[in-house]
Order: sequence, then C-alpha cells, then structure tokens
Amino acid sequence: LADYRVVWQFIASSCPAGEAQRSQEMSMEVLTIENPNEQDTKPIEQGVMQYGLLQVGGEIPRKWAFHMKVENKIIGGATGRDHFSQFYLDNIWVKEEYRSKGIGQRIHEDVVACAERCGCNRILLSTLNKRASQFYRKLGYEHLAVIEEYVVGFNLIYMAKII
Repeated sequence: LADYRVVWQFIASSCPAGEAQRSQEMSMEVLTIENPNEQDTKPIEQGVMQYGLLQVGGEIPRKWAFHMKVENKIIGGATGRDHFSQFYLDNIWVKEEYRSKGIGQRIHEDVVACAERCGCNRILLSTLNKRASQFYRKLGYEHLAVIEEYVVGFNLIYMAKII
C-alpha cells in the first residue's frame, strides 16, 4: 500500500448563544501511512493516553522489566506493567539453551512478587504460543478467551491468574 490521501470538504456550523448562525468551510484530509515511524504514531498514542487518563483519574501504568542474568549476561526475563489492581505480563522469555530448567518459573515468581507489592490482585496476559499457554496453565493461569486462527495456524489466547 502506498501512502494515499482522502480529502473531505464540509461545512462546520455553530450557533453560540446570542449570535447569528455562521458557516465556515474547512478542508480535512486522512493520510494513510504504511509502516509509520514514531513521529507518525506518537500524536495518536498520546491523544488516546490523555483521553484515557482523564477517564481513570490520571493514573499512568508503571512499566516493569525483570532480567535473569548469568555472568552478567541476560539469559531471560519479562516485561509488564501494573495499572490499578491489574498486572499485565507483556512478555516472558528464556534463552533457548536455558529452557526447561525452571528459569521461566523463577522469573514468573519475581513477576508475581512485584505484582503483589504493587497491590495487584490479578495477572493478565495473551499468547499465540501453545507451549507458553501450557506453561502458564501449570503456573495457575486460566483461559479467559481464545481467538481461533488469529494468525494462520495460531490461536490468540487470553489468560489470567488471581494472586
């Protein structure tokens, strides 16, 4: 898809108290951008965030990162954010050669401890990975919803764990 523009012409009318109705012609355009850069997306993301913050009393989610290191090299970790009483586990990862050794579970224990310290009562996540879904089930997560064939051959699984 190439960038393309749609230009709209419309008449905006307003009628403030005590004034005669007036019309003003404005030109608006919609620009569709494939593979936008941060400059293209930031105004929209900030607008959504500002509007959302007004709705929830101005509380911004706190981001968290968890690093598992061996000899000062990251071999696994997690990222997430807490907001109100929820913790959103965005990513958990363990380097291939360290998998199936309890490291993912150890990282998850730190995520749970952090979520509890933040006053969260639930951890939420989503995954496309069937093996990860089985891992989370062993950690006490339950399926909330499944969107089948979200990506060809993969289901998107939403999960939660009460803590």
